[in-house]
Amino acid sequence: MEQQEEQIDPNLNADAYRNLSAADHPTVQDKQLEVILVYKDDSLVIGASNMVDRYWNGTVWFYGDPSNFEKNQYTAAIRTETGVRAAAYLGKHDKFIIGEDSGLLQVFEVVLKPDTQIQELQCMGYACQHDDSLTSISTFNDDMHIVSAGMDSCIKVWDTTTMLATSSFNQAQTDVVTSVEVQTGSDAVFVSTSMDSEALLWDTRKSKPALGLWKKSGCGLTTSSWKVDDEHIIAVGGIDGSISILDIRNIGAAPVCESIHFSRGVHKLLFNPNHSNQLAGCCDATELKIFDTSINCKTIFQSNPHKDFIRGLAWHKRDLITCSWDNTILRHTVTSE
Repeated sequence: MEQQEEQIDPNLNADAYRNLSAADHPTVQDKQLEVILVYKDDSLVIGASNMVDRYWNGTVWFYGDPSNFEKNQYTAAIRTETGVRAAAYLGKHDKFIIGEDSGLLQVFEVVLKPDTQIQELQCMGYACQHDDSLTSISTFNDDMHIVSAGMDSCIKVWDTTTMLATSSFNQAQTDVVTSVEVQTGSDAVFVSTSMDSEALLWDTRKSKPALGLWKKSGCGLTTSSWKVDDEHIIAVGGIDGSISILDIRNIGAAPVCESIHFSRGVHKLLFNPNHSNQLAGCCDATELKIFDTSINCKTIFQSNPHKDFIRGLAWHKRDLITCSWDNTILRHTVTSE
């Protein structure tokens, strides 16, 4: 007699996943790497999202030495309920804040467990007042206040000691706010960019804090970076692959220089703190370039080092460190000219 195959309810597998507790989930998984930060020579932080599993969660890794590190040899790591989209240090090598896809902000600090003498990441405070994914975080000069932006078109200024929003600018721009970047050395001034094609200059000390800095007609603005040694110069990236260098002393004026450098929208720009004219950039592809802003953004380095989109950039001494959705972290040595 032919044996009848057992029929399995197709929903049982999904039920098993839904009923897993947080403790049942694997401790750390490989992720799509989104964020990388370096604090001087003291530490490195990586944030990631998991976009290929049943749970769109994330992971944060902390490394004590950015000079020679292996991805799997982290000092401490922690899972997050949703993907990590942005992060910033809070004035210490072992304390930082992350922004998640859910709109959640969390402050983490590395602490030593007294019973095991093992370092771990401990949440020191959190808040969730954005109605959509976080897109950008930047720290003010006092290292206690930050500014955050999200896909809900809102911008908020936070006191990280209490995790209370001291200022909330709802519908700050008319589309997704793609970046906020605090002016070099400032406790009140920052720039925001948006897919509404406009860059705004903000000063939280004023009754009307926002001022239209520049608008690129028909082109969404995607990212920004202040020049480290010049509080008046900022680089802005566009959805058309362009980079524009703006002087905030000339409100509404044409950029100091502007040209298209990437085949797709610019994802991130970052000035080199050790060689202030060097500007690193990546786009929604595998292209990586470094420009010299002192000679009309001349390309001085270019490569396609990753197999998937490059998402994070961080400078460490003379090197540029990149992370990608291909789950790799690469170091690029750039010679100054």
